Amino acid sequence: MLDSPDLRNAVATARERARLLRSDIVNDRKKPDWAVVKLQILQPLVEVRARVAEELSRRDSKESLAPIDRDPVPARFAESVRRYYEELGKDKQVSP
Repeated sequence: MLDSPDLRNAVATARERARLLRSDIVNDRKKPDWAVVKLQILQPLVEVRARVAEELSRRDSKESLAPIDRDPVPARFAESVRRYYEELGKDKQVSP
C-alpha cells in the first residue's frame, strides 16, 4: 500500500523515533514526554493515515468518470483528443 517513498519514509522515521523513545524510557526509567510523542510520532502517522485514506477513496470511487489506469491515446489521435477535452473544459457562458 505504501508505494510512495515519502510515505514509507515518514512511517519508518516515526517507528525509529518510537523505538528510540522507548529505549530511553526503559533504560533510564523516566516517563515519556507526551508532547514529543505527539509531535514526532503521532502527528506523522496521522498524516500518513490521512493520505492513505485519500488514496483508497480515490481508487474506490464509484463516481469515477474514467478508469485510473486507462490506456494512453495513440499518437495519431493525440491532437484530436486534446482539442476535444479543451472544448469540454471551456467555460460556457449562458446568455440571459
